[in-house]
Amino acid sequence: MLHTIQPSTFSAKKSQEKRLKERHRAKPMEIVSCGLNITVLGGVYKTSADTELMCKTVKIHRDQNFLEIGCGAGVISIFLGKSARSGIGCDINMLAVKNSRINAKRHNIKNIQFIQSNVFKNIREKFDVIICNPPYNNFPAKDEIDMMFWDTDNEMKKYFFKEASKYLNSNGVIYFGWADFSDIETDLPFRLAQENNFQVIDIKSKPSPHTTCTFHVLTIKRR
Repeated sequence: MLHTIQPSTFSAKKSQEKRLKERHRAKPMEIVSCGLNITVLGGVYKTSADTELMCKTVKIHRDQNFLEIGCGAGVISIFLGKSARSGIGCDINMLAVKNSRINAKRHNIKNIQFIQSNVFKNIREKFDVIICNPPYNNFPAKDEIDMMFWDTDNEMKKYFFKEASKYLNSNGVIYFGWADFSDIETDLPFRLAQENNFQVIDIKSKPSPHTTCTFHVLTIKRR
């Protein structure tokens, strides 16, 4: 069983403070992510190497459904919607839900529903695949935009692992985004997985193109 990621020398807080300030006042922009032309509204997460890694890592079949927790601009859900039976993308930030719907319409994706939900609060079914690229750092978040990067006392991540089994089919798989920032507890998802009867069975990694850190996607199943 895999159970550790060594921290890098990169401390994310200063960079995240700068990016959050920009996202609070940003105007809509156009980007390309995972081969998709995407609109990103102000106040919504601007995708990065972590999104690319998640799209590359997740395995899903035509007869399977998925749930994405924290859909942002909708890139991952739209990308997977081309291969899955159906899916739900949710976000606590209603602006992100609106953004995802705009991009899904743009790419003619009709088998994915986007809804507002604080993790599993508004979810009513089970899934073959659950995807979560959470806010990594546990600095205090004062609003839903801060929650893109910051998870006060790691509350969101703790809740995710505590409740995930209720929404995952018996042979289902979780894909969980993570990083090796020096100012996070790099072993946190391994510990939370173990405490809630899950195990990490694989790790895929991608260096950040802008900093000295590395992004990871953990593949997680029931023990």
